[in-house]
Amino acid sequence: MKLEGFAIVTGSSRGLGKGIALQLAKEGYDLVIHHVSDNSAEKAEAVAEEARSLGVKAIVVKAAVENYEECTKIVQAGVDAFGNNIAVLVNNAGIASGTPFKNMKPEDYQRMIAIDLVGTLNCTHVVLPSMVAAKCGSIVNIASVCGIMGVATQVDYSAAKAGVIGFTKALAKEVGRYNIRVNSIAPGMIATEMTAEQNPESIDFLKAATPLGVLGDVEDISECLSYVVNAKFLTGQIVSPNGGLTI
Repeated sequence: MKLEGFAIVTGSSRGLGKGIALQLAKEGYDLVIHHVSDNSAEKAEAVAEEARSLGVKAIVVKAAVENYEECTKIVQAGVDAFGNNIAVLVNNAGIASGTPFKNMKPEDYQRMIAIDLVGTLNCTHVVLPSMVAAKCGSIVNIASVCGIMGVATQVDYSAAKAGVIGFTKALAKEVGRYNIRVNSIAPGMIATEMTAEQNPESIDFLKAATPLGVLGDVEDISECLSYVVNAKFLTGQIVSPNGGLTI
C-alpha cells in the first residue's frame, strides 16, 4: 500500500537511481530527482519528465550529498513542492573506484567515504524530523555486496558500504517506535553505467564467481525496492539480489 507523502531518490539521473525513481513513480509517488553536477542536469530532467508521463509530479534538485547544507536543500525543495510528508527516502547517490588501496591517495578514499557513507547519514538526518512527526516513513539505503564480503580493488567502496549496512541496522532499532522502517538493498553486479566504469578484472571476477553467471539488470533492483518499501513488517534488513554471489 502506498505511503502518504512524496519520495526522494538521491543519485537518480541514471542507472539504479533512475530505475528506482521510475518504479516509485509507477506506484504513484511524487518525486525529488537528485543529481550532482551540471553534466548530469539534462539526464536528471529527462528522468523527471519520464516520471511525469507516468502521472506524478517530479522536480529536479542539484546538490552534493557530502555537504549537509546542500542535503537540506534537497529536502526543502521537496517540502516546498509537495508538502511536509516525506514517505520514502532512497539513499542511492554514490561513487566507486576500482583502484588498489595502496595506489590511492588519501583524498580519494576520504571522498569515497564522504559521498557513499556520510552522504547517506546526511540525507537521512535531514528527513528524520518529518518522518518522526508523521510517525511513518520508509528509508532504503543502497549498499553493495562489496560491503558484505569485501572486494579487492574496491577497498574504500567496501568500507563505505559496510558502514551503510551498519548504519541501517542501528537506525532501524532507534526509529522503529516511530513506525519508520530502515532497510538496505545490497546489489550484486548490476549492468549500469557505473559498472561499466569499473576495473574490468573485478567485474569479470565477480561475474565468474556468481552462480548464475550473469550480471543483474536495473529492474532486478527496482523490483526489490518496491518490495522493501511496501513490506510493512520488514526493518533493519539487508536484502541482496546478487545471483548467489554471497552463498
